Amino acid sequence: MSQLLERVALKQYCQQGVCMTETKRYVIIHGHFYQPPRENPWLEIIESEASATPYHDWNQRITDECYAANLAARILDEKGQIVAIVNNYSRLSFDFGPTLLTWMENNQPEVYASIISSDRENIAAYSGHGPALAQAYNHIIMPLARRQDKETQVVWGIADFRRRFGRQPEGMWLPETAVDLETLEIMANHDIKFTILSPHQAARFRPPGGTWIEAGRNFDTSRAYNCRLPKGKNITLFFYHESLSRGVAFEGLLHSGDSLAGRILETYVPPEGKNLVIIATDGETYGHHHKFGEMALAQAFDQLHKADVRVTTPGEYLSLFPPDHEVEIQENSAWSCNHGVERWRSGCCCNTGQHPGWNQDWRSPLRRAMDLLSDQLSYVYEKETSRLLQNPRAARDGYIEVFSNRSKENINRFLNRWALRPLTSSEKFTVLKLLEMERRVQSAFTSCGWFFDDIGGLESVLVLKQAAMALQFAAEISGESPESQFLELLAGARSNVPALGSGKDIFEQQVRPLQTDLKRAGANVIINGLFSKQSLQSTYYIFRVNATNVTKSASGMLKTIMGRIEVTSTVTGESCRFRCAAYAWGVREVHAGVADDSTSTANLADLNAELLSGSSEADFSLRLSTLTQHFPGSIYGLTELFGDEKAAAVQNIVAVTLQRAEKAHRRLFNEYRDTVRFISDLGQPIPPHLSVSAAFILNRELQSELENRRPNLKTIQSTLNEMSLWGLPVDEQSVSYYFASRVEELTIAYTDNPKDKEAHDIAEGLLKIAKGSGLELNLWRVQNAWFAKISESARVNGRKSPFNTGGSIHNHLGGLLGFKID
Repeated sequence: MSQLLERVALKQYCQQGVCMTETKRYVIIHGHFYQPPRENPWLEIIESEASATPYHDWNQRITDECYAANLAARILDEKGQIVAIVNNYSRLSFDFGPTLLTWMENNQPEVYASIISSDRENIAAYSGHGPALAQAYNHIIMPLARRQDKETQVVWGIADFRRRFGRQPEGMWLPETAVDLETLEIMANHDIKFTILSPHQAARFRPPGGTWIEAGRNFDTSRAYNCRLPKGKNITLFFYHESLSRGVAFEGLLHSGDSLAGRILETYVPPEGKNLVIIATDGETYGHHHKFGEMALAQAFDQLHKADVRVTTPGEYLSLFPPDHEVEIQENSAWSCNHGVERWRSGCCCNTGQHPGWNQDWRSPLRRAMDLLSDQLSYVYEKETSRLLQNPRAARDGYIEVFSNRSKENINRFLNRWALRPLTSSEKFTVLKLLEMERRVQSAFTSCGWFFDDIGGLESVLVLKQAAMALQFAAEISGESPESQFLELLAGARSNVPALGSGKDIFEQQVRPLQTDLKRAGANVIINGLFSKQSLQSTYYIFRVNATNVTKSASGMLKTIMGRIEVTSTVTGESCRFRCAAYAWGVREVHAGVADDSTSTANLADLNAELLSGSSEADFSLRLSTLTQHFPGSIYGLTELFGDEKAAAVQNIVAVTLQRAEKAHRRLFNEYRDTVRFISDLGQPIPPHLSVSAAFILNRELQSELENRRPNLKTIQSTLNEMSLWGLPVDEQSVSYYFASRVEELTIAYTDNPKDKEAHDIAEGLLKIAKGSGLELNLWRVQNAWFAKISESARVNGRKSPFNTGGSIHNHLGGLLGFKID
């Protein structure tokens, strides 16, 4: 997402403001954007999630489908041509989960920066009130949490918001809108002015000077309400429109932006005066749950503007219309459970509806296991920190300063602030490990762990990973880990999939193998060094690596690497120096030995000579025995590689096999090419074993040509014609990707340098070929780039419409990219 497009899209709506003094109708559309912490907690990266294919993981996929898409949503005319590209975040009220923003900041920095800018650049448009809200940090169900955990969630959520958005949040989103008075009171104590709830969470209300009235099906959501809290403070509550929000989320109201706008307009009723409609849904509704939902939203905003409806934010509305009605809440209630908050602690019937007949009885033992974890590890934390920290609870609240910035200076500043006395290096490691243990306990209560239909689901396994790391830290610090009791409770959480067994089985099979330490990290580093042409990495996931005396050798198929490496955790500061050796015969026989350098007696020079002496495949057992003698009990293989490293190793193995397969296919194809053409000319079907080879080779030739910086259009068209003649399938996923990438590159080259007519002609030719061949291209990025460029050109040249290109060569390319050209 280019910064230029961001500015164009933002201004497009900021300049369309409806006069606040004239409007009688207001609308707030709130998007709650959130993903659980998908990272492997031992590495702090998301490993490949197969269910997200063709993307690496679900965060990456949903970013493309939703988070980035809403930064550049298309508005189409009746012919499906693009007439505008707009930033939906400039009109949405929104909150983003801190765990999602942390991932986005590191992995999608342009999208992240544009979302942050969407708040900052629209504060003025909303009378000084930004559209962004904070969120309780780990998306836990607040009514089910201990008070000190609620406090931490609010403090962390506010601190994260202030670091990113540069201001104090006015409002805070409660996960699943789960609410109780204690949570509201904590929020009010930290200057949170409002939150948004479901209408069924209102218990009763009263008008100014009136009596209390039970809130029923016709509860009025067109105003803000004041909620008096037990200790004298107040907080404002907004309630979203039930049927409209449900229609957007689940009933197809996003199929048309005009229909959505129409339904909103129908909702406003006399008498005149302030009249508010609030829609609140998961933000992923717009583009991920509903394909092109971001386009329907953009169209609806456009239509509402034309109907003189003021799109506003809760903060701005509250400043204009302070609440005069009071409300009391249904405590321990949430928007996605009809039974209070039972969806996150018992086997109530609330589920996704995707697996009829499944039960959710596993939820109760999972909750009991996590409550045990919290209670026991809280005791460990308090006991161990009481001799090291001034105020352990306040230090935990302040720990967000560390895990959001792990520089040495920042860590030392934090420890100096909270330590009872100057700490030794060992004590510093202990404090940081204890704080990280508590952080992982908080993450283990992420609501998604209970929301879905089975404990074997991706999200439930995620919370088990967080719990496992917390248990590991507890065992390392004090030896007082409640792991056996924890697993005993998990044994009662039976999966609906018999092959998965219980939560305990899932823990042992899917979680425990992920547990790592400095030694395993060292093994991964040295094995990767076997196949790298560069020196050993200085950073490896959350580890710093310092290598000395590293030597590499090779003899035919055999590779070896030896040396000493120091591995340091950036999380706890712990460090250990290892003596390491590894060898590889080809890509499948790979082993490493790793031992503490202070105790190891391994002679690396002798070992290297011994390994290189066995230079045939038959010497497999001898090589492994030699390594084992030098590193007894410390041998690692491909099975101990981290997830993505293991996938890369498999790709290396597969690549060798594919190279051989391609040679065989090409030889067969070349030998029988004339025969196949003759069969095709006779109108007869091609024998299946010959068509497989032909399809494989022709698709490879197509991709190979598209990989060229300036591909030959005649070659591409000729290859596609030949495939069509023979009735061979095009590998649409990969070929379309290469088509779109080349079009994007050439279009940007042309828009940056209009004299590069060759780039224009090839891009235009590729678009025509793709259209003629029925290939669907993802042109989102290239459309953004083209739109940004012509919008800037229009601004410089004083044209009112960016699409009035004066009959230039832009017309042809813009039309093929799907734009309506004046």
